[in-house]
This record gives sequence, C-alpha cells and structure tokens, in this order.
Amino acid sequence: MRRFLSGALPFYALAGLAMCMYLVLYKTDLFDLNAIVQGATGSAWFPVFMFVCVLLEAVFPYFGYFPGTALILMSVALSPKSVDVSVFIMAWLAIIVGAVVSYGQARFFRPFLQRVASKAALSRCESLFDAYGPYARIALFIHPNACAMYFTALGLLGRNLTRELAYLSVGAAVAVGILFVIVTRLVSSVGPTDDGELQVLLAAALVAIGTLVGLYAAWRPARAV
Repeated sequence: MRRFLSGALPFYALAGLAMCMYLVLYKTDLFDLNAIVQGATGSAWFPVFMFVCVLLEAVFPYFGYFPGTALILMSVALSPKSVDVSVFIMAWLAIIVGAVVSYGQARFFRPFLQRVASKAALSRCESLFDAYGPYARIALFIHPNACAMYFTALGLLGRNLTRELAYLSVGAAVAVGILFVIVTRLVSSVGPTDDGELQVLLAAALVAIGTLVGLYAAWRPARAV
C-alpha cells in the first residue's frame, strides 16, 4: 500500500487541486473566467497571455495549481479559430521555461536542503530516483505541474539538466498537442463548452493516471523479489 501511495498520491494531489480550481473558477462569482478568456482571444496579445498563464502553472512550488492548462482548453473551446500555431508554440515554450526555472530554484536551495536533511535521507532520495526516475518522465507527457515537480526533484538532487531537456521538449510538445487535438475534436462534435467539464475531465484523467502509476509502483518491487 505504501508503494502504491508513493506513486499515486502526487497525481491524486494534482487532481484535487484541479477540482479546487474548478470549484473556485466555475462555481463561485469570484472570477468570470469565461469573459477573461473571450476578451483575451480577441487580442493580438493572446499568445503572450497564454505564455504567462502556462508559465505560472509550470513553475513549482510557488504558484501551486494555476489554471494555465484550463485556459488553453477554454480558449480552444470558446474560439477554436483563435488558437493557431503561435499559441501552441507559446504553450510549449512556457512549459520548458517553467521546468528550467523549477530546476534552477531547486539548485539554488539545495545547499539549504543539505544542511537541514540528513545524509541518509538524501541517499534514500537518490536511490528512489535511480529506481523510478526514468518512469517519472511519463509526467512530462501529462501536465505542467507534474513536469515542474520532476525538474524540481532533478535540481534538489543535483542531477544534470542537459539530457532531460530533450525529453522535456518532446513531452511538452506531445502534452500541448494532445490537449489541442482532443479539445478541438470535442468542440467539433458537441459544440463549445465553457462550464468546466474539461477541467473535470482533466482531474479524472489525473486520477486514472495516478492509479496506474501507483499500481505499477506496487507491482514492480514485488516482481523484483
């Protein structure tokens, strides 16, 4: 059970944050996100707006769950014609920049971590990363928050960034591309939607992925024995 939770809980936490943002953005009167996105899609600054939103989501841990991905989904749903190659590139670059910033701030705070954490704890983190790190790259294909967490771990452990940038570039392109394709097809089949179903679907997907990752984490050590 412990191994299952170690793999599944990060994704469950992201799903919980996604649902919290769903409740805040769609079930209260604090924000009129629909009006914000509709206004942004009609502006020449929309690619920059999208870059900033996704960048905030892709930096860990300062911004937690900022709804950058939700804004991509809404922009496609509300105005598919406004989402062109420039927006795709901006979202892709934002994920990469956010991951690099996450790595950099983790490296900056690493000396502090080394002073407050025992060598045994750091060694255990190293061994866990060696065992499961390659599989954590799956997160690069899932969500900017998960990607930022992965690169934060890289920075805290002092791992090399260069090789991981190749995985990041491909993963970010696939993640954004999947979002665009799925939502565009969804809009073409059922019409525009702006009441939060896409955010709920994202949370459900994170739960499903977390369950699969947790099951694999629990099964793999048992098989090795």
